[in-house]
Amino acid sequence: MVTKIKDYKYERADVDKALAFVQEATSKAKAANDAKALAVLRDEVNAYFSEFYTMTGLSYIRHSLDVDDEFYGKEQDYYDENLSKLSAQMTEFHKAIVSSPHAAELDKTINPIIMQNMRASLRVMDEKIIAECVEENKLVTEYDKLLASVRYPWNGKNVTLSEMHGFCKDADRNVRKKAFTVIGETLLGIQDKLDDIYDRMVKVRTAMAKKMGFDNFVEMGDLRIGHIGYGRKQIAVFRDSVLNDVVPVLSELKATLAKRMGLDKVHLYDNDNYIDGGNIDPQGSAEDMFKAAQSMYDDMNGKLGAFFKQMCDADAIDYVSRAGKMSGGYAKMLYAYEQPFIFANFNGTMDDVGVLTHEFGHAYAFKRAAVNKIDIDLFVGGMETAETHSMSMEALCNKYNGNFYGDRADEATYQQIFDALNFLPYGVIVDYYQELVYSDPDMTPQQRRQLWLKLESQFRPYVEMSDIPFINVGGRWQYQKHVYESPFYYIDYCLSTCLALQFGELAAVDFDDALNRYLRLVEAGGTKNIDTLAHEAGIKSPFDNGALKELCRKVKTHIMSFKI
Repeated sequence: MVTKIKDYKYERADVDKALAFVQEATSKAKAANDAKALAVLRDEVNAYFSEFYTMTGLSYIRHSLDVDDEFYGKEQDYYDENLSKLSAQMTEFHKAIVSSPHAAELDKTINPIIMQNMRASLRVMDEKIIAECVEENKLVTEYDKLLASVRYPWNGKNVTLSEMHGFCKDADRNVRKKAFTVIGETLLGIQDKLDDIYDRMVKVRTAMAKKMGFDNFVEMGDLRIGHIGYGRKQIAVFRDSVLNDVVPVLSELKATLAKRMGLDKVHLYDNDNYIDGGNIDPQGSAEDMFKAAQSMYDDMNGKLGAFFKQMCDADAIDYVSRAGKMSGGYAKMLYAYEQPFIFANFNGTMDDVGVLTHEFGHAYAFKRAAVNKIDIDLFVGGMETAETHSMSMEALCNKYNGNFYGDRADEATYQQIFDALNFLPYGVIVDYYQELVYSDPDMTPQQRRQLWLKLESQFRPYVEMSDIPFINVGGRWQYQKHVYESPFYYIDYCLSTCLALQFGELAAVDFDDALNRYLRLVEAGGTKNIDTLAHEAGIKSPFDNGALKELCRKVKTHIMSFKI
C-alpha cells in the first residue's frame, strides 16, 4: 500500500544536532588515515543528510501549500534562521576532505565532479557570511509571502497570480490585454515593496560576495547555483547565439504570425499566442487530464507509466490553485522515502499540460537517481542537467497531444514547439539582467527598470509592451520569482531548451530512438556534465559552435510545416 504524502510524519530537523554531527565528521576527516576512510565518512554524512533534508523538504512542501499555516510558517522561519550555520559547518567538512593528504587518492576513487563541487562550495560558503545568508533566506520568505498575499480583482472576485496567468492566455485578445493590465495595475501598488526587497537582496548578496573574495556576486552566484565547468564566458557565447540566430528567426515567424492574425504588431498579450483565435486549451477537467497522462505514460514506457501511477496513489501531485498557496510550480525530493513531490497551480490552459509533463520529468529523474543509488552530491546533476530532464519530457510528450487536445493535436504540437523557441530570448534577458545588476549593485530601482527595458528592446524587438502598466516601466522581472529567489538559475532553462528542442526534432523523425536516448541520459543523473550527456545522446551541447544555428533551421522548418 502506497503511503500518502499527507501521512508522512514530520519532525523538525534539529540543526544543533546536525551541527554537532558534522563537527565530529570534520574531526574524523582531519584524522583519516587513508582515502577509504574519507570515502566511508562521506557516505555516513550523506546518509545522515538524506534523513535531515527529507524533513526540511516536507516542511517546505507543507508551508508552500498553505503559507497561512502558522506551524509550518514557524518551521520555515526556523530553517531560514539556522540552515546557514549548517552550510558553514559543511564547508569546514569539505575543507577537511579537500585539504586531506589523501584527497588526491580519493579523487581517483569517486566521481571527479564531486570534488569539483566541493572545491566550488568552499569558494561560496564560510562562517563569516552566516549573517548575510540568514538575511537572504528571510528576504526570500518575505518576497514569497508578499506575492502569495496579493489578490487581483477579476470579474467581481479576488484571484491569485497563477489564475491571472491563465487569463493572460485566453482566446479573447481583449481578455488577455485586460488580464495583463490588471496584473500591472495591482503590482504597481506594491512596487515600492518589491523594489525594497530586491534592493536589500542585491546589497546582502554583494556583501557576502566581497567577504568571500569576489569582485561582485556574479561569479559567486554562478558557482553557488552549480555552474561547474562553464561560466560567464560560455554563457556569453550562448547568449550571442540566441541574439544572432534565434532572434532573427523569431522576428520572421512573429511577423508572419501577426500578418496572418491581422495584427499591427505582436503586443505582449499576443506574444504567447500562436493560433488565430487564441491558443487551444486541454479538453476536459483536471481529472480528465490525469487520466490522459496515465494513458500516455503507460504507452510511452512501462517504467514511466508505473511511476506516474505511484505518484497519483501517493497524492504526490498537488495541482489546485487556492488562496494561501504559493504561486508557481516545482518538484521536490523526499530522499529518505525515495518519494518525489510535484507542486503545481493549474489554470485551465496548455500550461497545465506543460507543468504536468515538465515537473514529472524532474520527478522521474529524482526517482531514477534514488533507485540507481547515485551519490547525493551528484544526484540529478546541475540545474542545466535537471532542466534537460524536465523540458525534454515536455518535447517528447508532443506525440501524445491527442490525449489532451483531441483532434487539435497538431495545433498543440505547433504551439509547444513555437513556445519553446519563443522562450529563449526571454530566458536570456532574465539571466543577462542579473549579470548586469550584480555587476553594478548601486543601481537605483529606476535604473534597474530602464536596464530591463533596454534588454527587452534588444532581445525581443518584435514585442510591443508600451500599453501595459508596470510592464511598460520595466517591471516584468519583479514577478519572475527566480530573479529574487534563485539568482542565475534561469539560464539553465535556456541551456536545457537547446537540448529539449533537439530531442523534439529527433522524436518527430523516430520517436522510439529519441525516447531511448532521453531515458539513457536520465539514468546517468548527475554523474556526467551537460556536454558529455549531450554528446553521448548524439546531440549538440549548448556551447557547441553552430548548435543554435542548425537547430533554428530545423525548428523553423518544422513550425512552418504545420497547416495552422
